[in-house]
Amino acid sequence: MHIETSLDDPAFVPIKQRLLRRFAKAKEAVGPRWREILAQNDPFFDTRTGEAYMRSVAQAYSDAKRGHVDRIERVTLGLERIAGIKSSLI
Repeated sequence: MHIETSLDDPAFVPIKQRLLRRFAKAKEAVGPRWREILAQNDPFFDTRTGEAYMRSVAQAYSDAKRGHVDRIERVTLGLERIAGIKSSLI
């Protein structure tokens, strides 16, 4: 039996990749000052730890081998909230 799969099917795309796609969409909606805006709207991101999360996600966006899924999720959800994007299940 031969089963064909597609990486376009969300069930087969890794969670990290799905989050990075959502991050890209939210980042684009918020704009080039996304880090500053996120820090202004969420006190967590106005801390050293929050800055580290944002830096980690920016690096993961450039190189998907980097970044931790939990950090990507936290930043993505924050940006989606600011952009008015309804968050969906991951």
